[in-house]
Amino acid sequence: MDLGSVISLALFSFGLMVVIAALASVLIRGIVVVLAGAKAKAPPAATQVAISVEPAVDETAAHVAAIAAAVYAVLGAHRLVHVHEVPRGPGWTTTGRLAHHASHLPRRSR
Repeated sequence: MDLGSVISLALFSFGLMVVIAALASVLIRGIVVVLAGAKAKAPPAATQVAISVEPAVDETAAHVAAIAAAVYAVLGAHRLVHVHEVPRGPGWTTTGRLAHHASHLPRRSR
């Protein structure tokens, strides 16, 4: 092969790669346009609404009664002064995260 045929083969290969890349980009652009149009034309999903014919039941009294019964069973007759939810600080989150990450550590067998 002489130098002229090598150069013409290289230019043909380069041109073929440019054409294939252009066709691939046009194909991808067409897919994006079709999918965007299909997404825009889709009707909004209907929102389901739950209707209850019974009034809502507040179970707070049942929880307080269960706590009072547990305290009475363990300690005897005592008076509960205040029952409330304890706010969780960052320590709870950190402890849980450390326990979770530590469960993934490989264990050494002896």
